Amino acid sequence: MSVYFFKLLILIWLFFLQNVYADIKIIDGDTIIVNEKKIRLFGIDAPETNQYCFDKKKIEYSCGLNSTKALVQFIKKNKYKSIKCSHYEIDKYGRFIGECWIGEISINSWLVKNGLALAYLRYSDKFFFDEKKAKEKGLGVWQGNFIYPWEWRRGKRFKSNNNLDNRKCYIKGNISSKGQKIYHIPGNLNYEMTKINENKGERWFCSEEEAKMNGWRKSKK
Repeated sequence: MSVYFFKLLILIWLFFLQNVYADIKIIDGDTIIVNEKKIRLFGIDAPETNQYCFDKKKIEYSCGLNSTKALVQFIKKNKYKSIKCSHYEIDKYGRFIGECWIGEISINSWLVKNGLALAYLRYSDKFFFDEKKAKEKGLGVWQGNFIYPWEWRRGKRFKSNNNLDNRKCYIKGNISSKGQKIYHIPGNLNYEMTKINENKGERWFCSEEEAKMNGWRKSKK
């Protein structure tokens, strides 16, 4: 290892150990940017941005967006506290893999304790007991049914998008090319030509109320 490369590693390490009151940007529930350094939070795995789960009432909700929004609010609430990060390695995407603290609170631990992320036991059991507490209290994703994020990324989905198997769901929840969530009911002009692709986050709904609660608006045609 060259002297230059060794010094560079030392500088990077010192940067991540220091307290910073700088910019924090939230990418999703387990990835943040601190002072332009992208950090994948170590030992945890949050639901994907387009992932949906079911709550205790069997109503579908965007658990991936929930995790992201909760983290944004947590950071805002503690915006005057210093940020400290330590990293363990750099992954194949060029992200630092590490743990971050805001004040004395581990962000990684906080996410798991609140059911906003899962302990990624494949890589570490550090947050195992945080997950156990969240599960016992029914917090976050533990309030209902969900698919583990690592299984979601491999394409696993719920067998049926119906909240209750006995109900027939004919409402089409489409996402337009501009990202608008629009639902179509039988009889609408575009109903027959609208195709649903669940891999894009589109889905079927059993009622207009359910569609609206999940962020879809009714088609104007």
